[in-house]
Formats: sequence, C-alpha cells, structure tokens
Amino acid sequence: MAHSHNHGHHHRHNHGSVNYNRAFIVSIALNTGFVIYGVITNSLALLADAGHNLSNVLGLLLAWGASIVARRGPTPLKLTIF
Repeated sequence: MAHSHNHGHHHRHNHGSVNYNRAFIVSIALNTGFVIYGVITNSLALLADAGHNLSNVLGLLLAWGASIVARRGPTPLKLTIF
C-alpha cells in the first residue's frame, strides 16, 4: 500500500544546469597521462590501453563540447527571403 507522509526533511531540489567542467578536465588529464605513460614505457599492454584511453579522451572532449553548447541560450530566429 502506497502512502505519503512528511519525515521532516526540508530541502529543495534544483534542476538547473550543472557545470561538469572540473570533472571533464580531471578525466581528460588522467586519460592523457595514461596515454603518455604508455608511449614512454613502450609496453605493448600499456600501448593497447593507451589507444583505448585516447579514444576515451576524444569522447570526453566531444561530450564536454556538447555540454558547453547545451548550456547556451537560444539564438534569435532570423528569416531571410532571397
């Protein structure tokens, strides 16, 4: 049986945009560090993982760019007639 009651928890829910810049920077830096370390050590296992991490960096950069674009406001609509 469903019921609702107050447990005395008073808090607000903010559903605004969240800034993940720091998380993207840390993730990109760590993955880039693993790529560089893999190249420096010339280990086949680390180089394979470095390739994987490089694809992670590219995906993170794409996601970061998308999150920046998503936070922008709408542009005004301009209709042009030839």
